[in-house]
Amino acid sequence: MADILLIQPPLSPPMSDYVQDLVLTPPLGLCYIASFLDDHYEVSILDSSILNLDDESIENRIRRENPRIIGLTATTHTYKKALRIASMAKRYNREIFTVIGGPHVTFRPEEAALNPQIDFVVRHEGEITMRKLADYLIRGEGGLADINGITYKKNGRVYSNPPQPFIEDLDTLPYPRRDLTPINMYKVPASIITSRGCPSRCIFCAAGAMSGHRYRIRSPENIIGEVKLIMEEISPKFLFIADDTFTIFPERVRSITRRLRELDVRWICESRANSVSREIIEELASSGCFVLQFGVESGSQKILDSICKGITVDQVRRAVNWCIRAGIVPVCSFMVPHPEDDWETVEETENLMNELKDLGAQIYVSFTTPFPGTSLYEDAEKFGVEFLSEDTDDYNLATPVIRTRNLTAEDVEEIFERYMKIAQETIPFEKLVD
Repeated sequence: MADILLIQPPLSPPMSDYVQDLVLTPPLGLCYIASFLDDHYEVSILDSSILNLDDESIENRIRRENPRIIGLTATTHTYKKALRIASMAKRYNREIFTVIGGPHVTFRPEEAALNPQIDFVVRHEGEITMRKLADYLIRGEGGLADINGITYKKNGRVYSNPPQPFIEDLDTLPYPRRDLTPINMYKVPASIITSRGCPSRCIFCAAGAMSGHRYRIRSPENIIGEVKLIMEEISPKFLFIADDTFTIFPERVRSITRRLRELDVRWICESRANSVSREIIEELASSGCFVLQFGVESGSQKILDSICKGITVDQVRRAVNWCIRAGIVPVCSFMVPHPEDDWETVEETENLMNELKDLGAQIYVSFTTPFPGTSLYEDAEKFGVEFLSEDTDDYNLATPVIRTRNLTAEDVEEIFERYMKIAQETIPFEKLVD
């Protein structure tokens, strides 16, 4: 029996048919919360996405654990599944406290709190807020008014407490409890976060808003300590540095890569075309990096400027060339449709895709999906975007959910198929790291 059961909801169809290719890493957010709680409470994690569990299996686990608190994390795609799990818990035992966090409810806290099956919403980072909430609910310590970062209802009214300040010194966090997950089921079990936040303001991405557009880093010593622990406990084929952008500060990158080189570990990370140089890419390669992922989004400079991407097409070309010369496989991701896309920008994007493919880059394509918290979602009318679906299950990057001023829904589907034909001529990212 656990005091607290943390649950990652399962994916919804059709995504649930491709779990092994989509759920690549352990839920590090829940693993961090578990490590922050486990010195005072018995904590379990149920990753029902990688296990692809049905309702009955999830309910059986809830009955077996009979926790005081169930903590759910929710993206937009898994939001309805999270609510169903909360309902299961309440049907089984009304005394179980249900708490939900994650990016979707961070930007729609009142909506989430009004659900009768949800007791508390945790906004933004969850470690400190969950600890204080657990102390209040289980130990009777403090009061609700003292818990920053929560939204809840009382007597039919919704209350939102002030935000919880972001954790400034990330080195104070204990290492995440990966051991509470079915670690051997993940294709990429050895993922690590060396920083939090993103200073960029791309209109389609909520990462910056989730972190207050602030970028906080861990020390190289703290990072390498966790890497050594991962190598001892998991012995992975490679390490995935899962930062939104790893290469923002060159000196920091060099300080980390020098230490990674000593460990003789292969690794991959995400970057931006405007935050790398030939020297940095050579440094990455010499320390074991073999895949570098770039969000390119479009081959049109007009589009890149309109979505506030902050990169140029020439920077993309240079970054990909540097990677190929250094022996790193560049993975370039694109999206469709962008608000200002038209057939001319689509042709520019196809041309760049083919150019990068011929250089040796891998191509990944998804539908542009405006999530709550993004400028594209919050100001959709300003961007001329019309939503095709309000069903959160459809917000999975593989289902078209918007049309734009210049492109019909049918146009978007046709363009996606054209982009995918190019992408299918390259090796999928999932196979690249298999």
